[in-house]
Amino acid sequence: MKKVNNVVMTLLIVAVCQLTYGQEAENDSTIFKVLPLAYYTPETRIAFEAFAFYSYYSRDSRRKSNIRLFATYTQNRQYLLTIPWQIYTSKDNYFLNGSLDYRKFPEYYYGLGNETQEANRTLYEFSAFTLNSKNYVKLENDTYLGIAFQGQMLVPDFPDGEIIFSDITPENGEKGYSYLGLGPSFMWDRRDHILSPSSGSFLEFTPIFGFGQASEHPIYFGLASIDIRDYWKLGENATWANQFVAQFSAGSVPYRVLPTLGGPLLHRGYYQGRFRDNHFMVLQSEFRQHVIGRVGFVLFGSIGRVYPNIRTELFEELHVAAGGGLRFRVSKKDRTNVRFDYSITPDSSGFYIYFAESF
Repeated sequence: MKKVNNVVMTLLIVAVCQLTYGQEAENDSTIFKVLPLAYYTPETRIAFEAFAFYSYYSRDSRRKSNIRLFATYTQNRQYLLTIPWQIYTSKDNYFLNGSLDYRKFPEYYYGLGNETQEANRTLYEFSAFTLNSKNYVKLENDTYLGIAFQGQMLVPDFPDGEIIFSDITPENGEKGYSYLGLGPSFMWDRRDHILSPSSGSFLEFTPIFGFGQASEHPIYFGLASIDIRDYWKLGENATWANQFVAQFSAGSVPYRVLPTLGGPLLHRGYYQGRFRDNHFMVLQSEFRQHVIGRVGFVLFGSIGRVYPNIRTELFEELHVAAGGGLRFRVSKKDRTNVRFDYSITPDSSGFYIYFAESF
């Protein structure tokens, strides 16, 4: 039944994606696109999604800005609304990067740790409002310094009597939580494109301090992340892309704020939240080839794990994933892609239809 549902989902998306509406200015690279999508999963049944994409250059900017919107409604009356943005102001003097997200959605929970089992999972629901924002000012030589802000209000609904939820307590979010986080952020960005880079390098380091409340318990925690990327041109139409990401946490971190592996961006092939703990590290590598017109393909792999503490052996019990995919450009004037990826791991697989590259 699962294979049938995946086939239905794929055919439905491919069919509905043909109904694309777009406007492109003739004299510049401003792009506006609207794409209706549809998919099917056992958790949502039939789901419909509206996607809008606005892309433009600010005055004297070398990098293209974009604002996106995803709005989803499912047959099970579930909702998802996401608005991400990456905006460069005039002459690239400021960079505003963030997202606003509301969702009421089901999610599988696997527990904490690096040795959780694929078969040992339980479905629960939550509703959450999340804001992530990093606002930078340009210093010199593609170097930016800014302030990172994030916050979340989450209300979960756990089924009764499930032992897998025993590591979620009132102190870390069993009855819900809300928090605000603030900290400095450093970025060095020499990518030639934000959403589909083919050359250049990128480094970002962001430590934040968070405070809030879980039920009647105050929470204080620290969360630091480092993201390093490099893109090597292999001829005119090929790129070898690499990314290393690490996250570290300390204190009373809400359970859904803990470093997490899996999903469409980090460690494809594993369910998002498949591995969750105090820290993680992951290395991803991808070969990207533009073929003809708007079509291309990729081959990728990743390796990583989560850690309970920094004294854990780094290279023991690593998790691997590998896969490939197709790329379809949303516009002749912009190389941003819709990607169709399939990834396999030793105990799971994942099919992803997503806007823009994973890194």
